[in-house]
Amino acid sequence: MKIAIIFDNFGPYHLARLRAAAEVASHDPKAAAKLYDDIAADRSIGAEQQDLAKVRAAGLLVDTAAYSEMLQRLESSTGPEATFRHTARELLALSAWRANDTTAARKWLDLIANDGETPPSLRSRAEALQALLPPVAKS
Repeated sequence: MKIAIIFDNFGPYHLARLRAAAEVASHDPKAAAKLYDDIAADRSIGAEQQDLAKVRAAGLLVDTAAYSEMLQRLESSTGPEATFRHTARELLALSAWRANDTTAARKWLDLIANDGETPPSLRSRAEALQALLPPVAKS
């Protein structure tokens, strides 16, 4: 399983940091996002663990952060080989929709739709969000 591989070189200290951030999230999402940001900036862990922390932080901030901030946080995690690309794309689509940026929302939703490895549940959520967008103007 890919998740098990991600944590092979992830020691108890790093797992404890993830757990602490998750516990803080229940009562102070912004503080938890900062903890996840610190983990994402830690060069002693692998890129996949850093991406996980980025995605977790962004998930906590999606309702309050500007789309530009979300894009800055997540764009590097949306590439075709990125482990958490599906979640990163979904968060960016949702953030763009909340910002009334239909062009950006469509971009991320199209990437989700065209990725054959997109999980079915995420694909369904993306289709629901796509249905909320206004029709594309015909030229």
